[in-house]
Amino acid sequence: MELTPTAFYLQNIDQHRILVTGNKRTRLVKFITGILASSHRLFNHFVDGRSILMDGAPVTIIESPVSKETLSFKHHVILLSPDETELGPLEELLDATSKSGIIVYPENVASVKLLATKQRADVQTIPYKTIPHEKKDGKVYLVSSTNEKFPIKLSAPEDLVLLAAAKELVRKIGVSSSQFYMAASTLE
Repeated sequence: MELTPTAFYLQNIDQHRILVTGNKRTRLVKFITGILASSHRLFNHFVDGRSILMDGAPVTIIESPVSKETLSFKHHVILLSPDETELGPLEELLDATSKSGIIVYPENVASVKLLATKQRADVQTIPYKTIPHEKKDGKVYLVSSTNEKFPIKLSAPEDLVLLAAAKELVRKIGVSSSQFYMAASTLE
């Protein structure tokens, strides 16, 4: 059965709702859910009017384009993919971020950064850009803050930016750095 955003909200009122938007949202959500699953974290996933539910999941990942209808999700956290183009409705959506909410945005996209960093009462903003990495012998390694290197299967520049976005988000919902790097090595 397909749910409207309003019906979805009522079904998930007690959940921490994380909204992922932009043209790369599907790939970004694939990374996020892969990391959460690898880290043994329960989550629900809502896309195209359908919910994938896990018993006892504390968070719901909502995959949706920016629109007036998206306001009905009443998100706590919003993650903007680096190719967000719907700037008019985006500002309204960012303004609707709940108190104590979080906006995760691409630091290198000036138009989105300007909207994301606008002063909002009790809303935290977290920028992201390409994740620290190095290439050696045709392989890509993520480089942690302690200079540890973790081999990954991803190599496209776009994927390295999306991986940085996923890292910032999952860190805020309890995935440790070591869990992130271990999980990132399984992503394709």
